[in-house]
Amino acid sequence: MNRWIQYTKKVCMLAFIAMAVPSSYEMLRNEAGLLPYREAIEGIVSDEYIIKKQGVMLMDVSTVPTNTLAGTEPGSQSNTGTRVIRASGSSGGKNVGPGTEYTPVMTVSEPIVGYLGGSKITLLANQSTSQMLSVLIETNQGKIIMLDGGTPEDTTHLVQTLAAKGSHVDTWLITHPHSDHVGALNEILNHPEYGVTVDHVYFSFAGLSWYQEYEPGRADMVAKIMTSLSLQPQEKVHGDIYRGQEIWVDNIKITVMNQPYLQANNSINNSSVAYMLDINGKKALFLGDMGVETGKQFLADHTPEELKCDIVQMAHHGQDGVGLEVYQVLQPQICLWGAPDWLWNNDSGSGTDSGKWKTIETRKWMAQLGVPYHVCIKDGDQIIQ
Repeated sequence: MNRWIQYTKKVCMLAFIAMAVPSSYEMLRNEAGLLPYREAIEGIVSDEYIIKKQGVMLMDVSTVPTNTLAGTEPGSQSNTGTRVIRASGSSGGKNVGPGTEYTPVMTVSEPIVGYLGGSKITLLANQSTSQMLSVLIETNQGKIIMLDGGTPEDTTHLVQTLAAKGSHVDTWLITHPHSDHVGALNEILNHPEYGVTVDHVYFSFAGLSWYQEYEPGRADMVAKIMTSLSLQPQEKVHGDIYRGQEIWVDNIKITVMNQPYLQANNSINNSSVAYMLDINGKKALFLGDMGVETGKQFLADHTPEELKCDIVQMAHHGQDGVGLEVYQVLQPQICLWGAPDWLWNNDSGSGTDSGKWKTIETRKWMAQLGVPYHVCIKDGDQIIQ
């Protein structure tokens, strides 16, 4: 009987070890240095282990300055010491293919330099708790292009940022007339004492009655920006832009990708006009707040070659915007997120992923696609140059 009891104990112990050892071995293996365990789970990978395109690539350590891209793909160079390169969500290429689980991507908060050949993109941070989109683009010659601009509460920061660059905007692009996109522009147009001058404003809106019918609760902002634009000198206001139109500002070519898609669902967001900017050979696509319905139509209206880009502004701040199929075609290297911390983490006040927003899901998509660089307004003003 005693021998039987001892035998049973041994069998149970072996079964327990069989279950426990693989995970314990993997942790010990990681701790031993094959892939830093703490850094991996936090999305911070040392220079020897740069996450790129769903795999871990062993890189030769060099003396390239932090986040200097020198015109190559993000993540393709490294520097001495430890640089914060945010994991794209895969682990050694094991999680590949649809349906597999990915760790949501993290953000890089240091400036990305050597990428735009002398031009510069600044993603301005929100100054209230609201999500917003405000993008300042500088040409090689120093001319300013603005896209949207943020909420009325973002006006002071925007005015101060523009003042440091001469307070003059050559070209202002509007995606759609929601207050978190055009609120600050509306304030600037109504307050010449702010000292900001604008040469040209480009947009395409539906008639006011359409907004009042399909989104009456937000039609007030539409009416305000329409009134403000109507009071500007006629030669500055271009409300008749069309798909395929090209606008040149120094070395930057802006292509209007669509006229508003007028849909009954999610109406104003879906009416967003997208702009493709060709900046010294790098393409940056701004989607505004396009939703799923518009995303499908957008794909149908363009070839993959027309949509392929290096930088993409995540539709609707990275949640409940266009579907995965759009990003699969775009194949970006850098994603711009107009998301505050609560939206980035889908935090309704009870912790990460406690809210109703879909940001975590979108971040998993980007991990699945292996996009290596993500910049977000939650980290303050973000620069790509």
